[in-house]
Amino acid sequence: MLVVGLTGGIGCGKSEVRRRLLNAGFIVLDADTLAKQLSETDPVIITNIKKEFGEQMYDAAGHLQRKALAAIVFNDRKQLEKLNGIIHPRVINAVERQIEAFQQCGEKIVIVEAALHYEVHWNEAMDVMVVVNAPMATRFARVMQRDGVDEAAVRRRMANQLPLEEKVKHANYVIENTGDLAALDGEVARLIQWLKARVAI
Repeated sequence: MLVVGLTGGIGCGKSEVRRRLLNAGFIVLDADTLAKQLSETDPVIITNIKKEFGEQMYDAAGHLQRKALAAIVFNDRKQLEKLNGIIHPRVINAVERQIEAFQQCGEKIVIVEAALHYEVHWNEAMDVMVVVNAPMATRFARVMQRDGVDEAAVRRRMANQLPLEEKVKHANYVIENTGDLAALDGEVARLIQWLKARVAI
């Protein structure tokens, strides 16, 4: 079975790529959404976040106060590393169990989408890495519109990720996403052919 890592910098459009791969019938595991779910359901993660960042990080209903936590971690790399150290091992463990189950079912390709593949060295567990690339101006515009934040906030988030050019340099396959969805359809179609050739589908 081919295990494919899918990543990119913030605002590159990897979620658009994921949607197209899902529509094409591929199994795509969304590690970032899983991380959000586990941060409100995994007792080990909840206990450690409260211990490191304070009980007030969860409201009375048990919902994580994401904006309050983001204000802490996106302004302090050490705090971000602390948070990643709490969440990512649990997420990776859960995803690896899913991968094993798909392998036992005889699946040929499983794609794992995650924002921080390279940052937490998860790329080393993948057979191939696919990186979504996009122009810097496009990335800024997307994130500012999507999240309702200013350029300075986007820069702070970008500073906490490995530079996109480094991810591109270490990729096995690069998707260029200029913002034109029709062009992206073509890029994803070429990726699909490349993936199928790797496993002779």
